Amino acid sequence: MNKKLNDQIEKKLKDLKIKENFKQSGYNLGLKLSMDLVSAIIAGILIGLGLDNFFSTKPIFFLIFLLLGIIAGFYNLYKSIKKMN
Repeated sequence: MNKKLNDQIEKKLKDLKIKENFKQSGYNLGLKLSMDLVSAIIAGILIGLGLDNFFSTKPIFFLIFLLLGIIAGFYNLYKSIKKMN
């Protein structure tokens, strides 16, 4: 009877650890996905502003690289989600 009780306790502890790891990994996954999106957009903005400053053209390169940053960010999200499944 003691062994059966110990087995039940161990099973419940394993279930709790799995649930705790799932919660933690969910937060990590959300942070990773949001940083993938935001970092690609910020990189595009900075490259566009730098090129506009270098060539003395105001919004042209900024808009082009902003659009490319948004596309790259969503492509990174797509790849990450595809990898999860």
